[in-house]
This record gives sequence, structure tokens and C-alpha cells, in this order.
Amino acid sequence: MNHNELLKKVNPVYFSAKGCLGLLAETKELDIMRFYNDIDRETITPGAIDINNPLTKIWVVSMEVRYSTWNTIAQKTDCPNIVDLPCGYLPHCLKAAKLNKKYYGLDLPIVIEEISPIAFKNLADNEKHLVQYHAVDATNYFSIRNALKDVQGKICIITDGLLGYFNRYDLRAVCQNIHRLLREFGGCWYTSDYQFSDLTAVTYALLTGGKKSDMLEANKSGSGKIADADNSDFIFNTGTLEERKNFIEECGFNVKTFRYSDMINFIPSLKENPELMQKILSAYQDFEGWILTADETDDKQENEIPFAQNFSVKNNVLSISISGRLDSITAPELLQKYEEQRAKNIFDEIHVDAANLKYISYAGLRALKIMQESCNFKISNMNDEVKKIFEENQEKI
Repeated sequence: MNHNELLKKVNPVYFSAKGCLGLLAETKELDIMRFYNDIDRETITPGAIDINNPLTKIWVVSMEVRYSTWNTIAQKTDCPNIVDLPCGYLPHCLKAAKLNKKYYGLDLPIVIEEISPIAFKNLADNEKHLVQYHAVDATNYFSIRNALKDVQGKICIITDGLLGYFNRYDLRAVCQNIHRLLREFGGCWYTSDYQFSDLTAVTYALLTGGKKSDMLEANKSGSGKIADADNSDFIFNTGTLEERKNFIEECGFNVKTFRYSDMINFIPSLKENPELMQKILSAYQDFEGWILTADETDDKQENEIPFAQNFSVKNNVLSISISGRLDSITAPELLQKYEEQRAKNIFDEIHVDAANLKYISYAGLRALKIMQESCNFKISNMNDEVKKIFEENQEKI
């Protein structure tokens, strides 16, 4: 299994991010097409997206709204640094560079490895110093902080399509990380995730004449498959708007809102039907995103335990001890080392010592499941938090 295959195994959600670029390509917007023409379109083969299909058009319009909203936020903010979390495969860096703002594109390793060279290919020489890409895990504060090590001045974090991928436990970690960053650098956090599923449902109703409830239910079902976990605990998919707001406030954020209608006034894919466009834009006046700032509560400082792994083979047993965090950054390292051991040793049992394993994400669970499927598998000495994650995801390990 090569490096790229390892990244795909532990981070399969990258497919949805690549699909977003494919939908936006239907708009023929110049920056979008530059990225689309250079990307590996393994899951978005040309012609596979039927723009005449009403359901496809819903997602194209929805993606245009998100894309345009991001660009408007980048233009309006007075922060000199834009933190794009997650950056996906979209050409936001080109917009930020033209605004003469520092751009930090953060995402899973598999996304960053592909999008970074494409981005720099399409940046002007005098813009390249403004742009950086880094592989991070949003639940891992130290991976994000290291990516921002040269930041000077306030940061504007823009989150579009991230929060629905986390259950409450992991989402709290993400929010704590962002809160800590804002306390250190100053600035704000914009997210369109608060009410975007509802906005998509209204778009569906206006374009097809269908029921909003049908699209909301489809969103919940689809997001559960993408996040490959019990969707009932994913508050940004299943929780009420009040529950989402309460959760964010409990994480220490002051909440202000923006309206989509203040961010966009044109939808390119509907330019041939201006009456329908205005009808949809008018409906968007009822929908909000968030502008979040960190309150004055002191953040709990966390001591980092570096990731480490030790392998040994004796009596046909592969023993592995893991320290630190097993997440989307470190899980590929574990699988790489495991594959190396398989190539040079014979064993029919795997024993994992988790005494020093502080945290495990779904990416980590996927890595261990791959190992489990090869032979007898046992894990021991889990702390309470790691044990809880295992118990709640027995089907994965």
C-alpha cells in the first residue's frame, strides 16, 4: 500500500471535498476552472454531473452560495490573515492573494498534497509569498498552531462545511482549539455551517417544488454516511438551531450573525433565469451564518504528548505501543510502519498497548480496523476517553 493509498484509507471524506469542485466547475468561473483542469478527477469524471438534473442544480447553486460567501468574507474582514479550515480543493487562495492578505489553507494530508502544487502553479510569482498550505487535524490544536507559527496580526478563520463532520465530543475539541487561537492572535471566526442545511432545503423547494423536509432528511442521511459514524450525535446535522447556538456559546464564543443576502447578489448558474434567481436570493434573507469571537475565559492549556510508535515481534506476535494522538495526521504513519512490519515479519496476532494513547479519531479507528482485519487483534490499557470512543464505535474495531 503506497503513501497515497494510506492517506485515502484513513481520510475517505476527501471525496466529498473534491466533488464540491466538480459542482462549481459547472459555473465555468475562471479561477475554478484553473483548479478543476489540473486536479485528478478520479471521482468527478467530466460529464458525470448533469447540470439539467434539478437535484444537481440544487447542489451547484448551494456551492456557489458558499463559494461567493467565502470570497465576500475574505474581502470584508479587516484581519490580515485568512485561515481557511478546511480549504478543500477550491481556489480561495487566489482571492486572498489578490486582496494582499496572507492565506493559510488547512486540510487533511491527502487534500493538501494534491492542492498545494496546483495552487502555486496558478498564483502569480508576486503572490506566492502570501500563501501557505498545511496538513492538520482540526481536533489537534498543535497541528494547527504549528501551521500558523509565523502569523503576525489578527486572524480570520473561515469554516465552510466542517462542523457537520464531528460528533459533540470531537466538535468540542475543534471549538476549544479555535477559541484558543483567537485568544492568542485576536480576530474572528466566520462559519456558514450554522444554518446551511436549512438554506439548501429552501433552495431545493424553490427549484423543484418539493418539500424542504425531504431535503433536510436526505442531508442527515448523507452526512451520516460521509462521517461514517452514528449521525444522531452530530449536532450540526441533527440538532436544532437553538441547540447549535447553545453549544457554541458553551464553548466560550460570543455570537453575532450575518445574512447570506448581505454576502451575495448574483448566482451565475441561474443567470438565464433572473426571476428565479431573485426569488432565491430573496428567500436567503431569512438565513444566517455566524461571526464568532472568543470571550475572556482563560483557555485550558494542554501539554502536548508527541506521537510515537514502537513495534516489536516475538513468538509470532506483533506488539505495538502508541503514544500521543492517533488522528488523521498520525494514522498514516502507523499504517506505514505496520505495512513495513508485514513485509519483513511473520505474525498471526497483534497486541496494541494504548497506555500512552491520549486521543483517537475516526481516522485512527480506521487504521486499527485495517490491522484488525489481517489477524487476531487485542488492544489494552486504554484511558477512559479512548475507551469510550472504542465502545461507541464497536463496528469500526
